[in-house]
Amino acid sequence: MAKKQSFGEKVGDAKKTSKNHIMLIRSGRSNKTGALRFNGEMVHVPEGKNADGLVKELLANKA
Repeated sequence: MAKKQSFGEKVGDAKKTSKNHIMLIRSGRSNKTGALRFNGEMVHVPEGKNADGLVKELLANKA
């Protein structure tokens, strides 16, 4: 017989993994037309580091 697995068990397994990537979206003006542009990049969040602190650090280094 096939093993019966409930939806709750499937979701419980997914919550065990931690998310360690975030999408950082930056905005800026286009040089040619002056239109607003959005650029996105995936950023790895190291273990033990807060995502908010990492984003503030990356934006401070860029400026």
